[in-house]
Amino acid sequence: MIRKITLSLMAGLLIGMAGCFPEVESELQTAIDRDDRLLADYLSRNNINATETQLGYFYKKEISNETGNQIVNNDIIGVYYEIRTIDGQLIEAYTDESKSPKIYKHSEGGLIPRAINFASGLAKTGETFALYIPSYLAYQEYSYQQLILPNSNLVVKVKYAKTYTNAEIKEMEEESILKYISDKNLEGFTRTADSIYVKTVKEGEAASKVTINGDVISFTYKILQLDSETPIAQSTGNTPFQATLGSESNPKFLNLSLKGLKKGQEIEAIIPSRIGYGLTVQVFPFSIRRDLVDKGYINQIARPFEPIIFKVTVTNIR
Repeated sequence: MIRKITLSLMAGLLIGMAGCFPEVESELQTAIDRDDRLLADYLSRNNINATETQLGYFYKKEISNETGNQIVNNDIIGVYYEIRTIDGQLIEAYTDESKSPKIYKHSEGGLIPRAINFASGLAKTGETFALYIPSYLAYQEYSYQQLILPNSNLVVKVKYAKTYTNAEIKEMEEESILKYISDKNLEGFTRTADSIYVKTVKEGEAASKVTINGDVISFTYKILQLDSETPIAQSTGNTPFQATLGSESNPKFLNLSLKGLKKGQEIEAIIPSRIGYGLTVQVFPFSIRRDLVDKGYINQIARPFEPIIFKVTVTNIR
């Protein structure tokens, strides 16, 4: 079966990377045909009766919930899941429902692997689906160590556990920040009017000017997620980064966090995602995100709907 919609979309995404559109289209069609054949063989061999979608993935509703809310575009969704290849290789299992679901937004580009996101619109909250996914709707040619091999077709079990309002996400992030501060026995954090929690680690020079919009600020920094000591971004060595405070090209959190500081001042700021990097693409499993950024597949370093920690030292103001 020729997937004209998928083929046009994928070719459009790759046209800037190739010299000849027909060649790109031909290669994509070959990959699509290969995956379709392998997936059909797998379903037949295992006597699986699943529904084929126009995009090319198959689904089977394993647990229904007629009283659940129908998932619609732009819903924020929490899920539990298990991701395997059709050969049985486990990529990740996140099925412990005593833990909070992992969250993404049901929108264009909201999640990798994409087919989990696409299938969201078929489900009601509380329902569990089995998804049979060709690689062109999963990780495509991407590989990661021995965990993900190129062109892997997937079998995914996913429970679309619940949906969240923006107000609920805001409250959840506030709770996670307060829990982090409590669990780490941290002191000295003050909540600003912008919902940023800030602590001065080292006072700045007494005679220094205080930063205002329009100042060119040099600073070193680290950015982390709450659950990791490994930075997701940082300045290079002792080489300061430079930004004009208040510039619209800056992330919102940078303009808010760097205002009112002195030269030599060191702060830590815990920042909700809506003020940080905003709505970024979600990636399952979390462990491949850094690699996807490093290899240029995505350019969004922070996970969606989670606070970040911004550690910064001001080295110069002019």
